[in-house]
Amino acid sequence: MITPKEKADELYRKYWVYFTYEQSVNSIFKHAKECALIAVDEIIELYEFHAISNPDDKRVIDTLNYFDEVKQEIKKL
Repeated sequence: MITPKEKADELYRKYWVYFTYEQSVNSIFKHAKECALIAVDEIIELYEFHAISNPDDKRVIDTLNYFDEVKQEIKKL
C-alpha cells in the first residue's frame, strides 16, 4: 500500500487535470485540493459506517485510519 502522503498527492493530481489552464494556478490548486478532500471524506464516511458495524475488524479500522492520514496530507498540500 502506498503511503498516505503518496495517496494524497495521487488524488490531488487526478483532479488537477480537470481544471482549465485559463484559471490561475492558485485557483486550480484550491479546487483540486477541495475535490480530493471531498473524495476522501466520502471514503471515510463509508469506512466509518463499516467500523460501527464491524468494530473488531482490524482491516476496516486500519483503512479508516489510513484515509484519515491521507486527508491530513491533502490539507498540507
